Amino acid sequence: MVDVLVKGGPVMIPLVICSIVALAVVIERLLYLSRTRQDPDRALRLIALALERDRMVDAVAAVHKLRGQIGTLAATALSSANRPREQVELDVKMAGEREVFLLERRLPTLEMVVTVSPLLGLLGTVLGLIKNFNVLAATPQLLEAGALSEGIAEALLTTAAGLAIAVIAYAFYVFITGAIDRRIREMNEFATNIVKLLVEGVQPYDLQLSKDRTKEA
Repeated sequence: MVDVLVKGGPVMIPLVICSIVALAVVIERLLYLSRTRQDPDRALRLIALALERDRMVDAVAAVHKLRGQIGTLAATALSSANRPREQVELDVKMAGEREVFLLERRLPTLEMVVTVSPLLGLLGTVLGLIKNFNVLAATPQLLEAGALSEGIAEALLTTAAGLAIAVIAYAFYVFITGAIDRRIREMNEFATNIVKLLVEGVQPYDLQLSKDRTKEA
């Protein structure tokens, strides 16, 4: 491994840094998504049950047990429960936008790694080829097929490394953005339902829950 890094030249250093940064972002985002995961339908039913019994204290206690985005939206909605509908919707919307920002945080860094890594690999290959041809020009006696192919192979190491980093980082980027999109859909559905629950007094069984739509499909 060390031999490959040495043969790749100085451009391998930023490529290694890119791989470390990408790995750190991927691990951090996956842990964040796992830590903030919550069942929105179950949360909605808990809140609805407490409200149905006219026990706001129990509803607040249930919200405090919720984690992540759903917990934030629920707490915001309950704190605005006595306000006009427009104000409740605005407060929930602003809270949702803050949570979306937290969900998408650091993804631009991962996207940058996907873009920059192949370019760094190409730069390393070009610099390596320039170096090899300069050596061959200074010492024509080394102009043999074996020596030339070996030099080109070493120069191409950075391109291979850059592409490998970009492909792996992009795969994780797609996976994480897909998970975030699903989480945002859950948040939108939960926000709509909890506003109906608090403002319109809709019963839980009248709400269109995500699991219900899954069964219908």
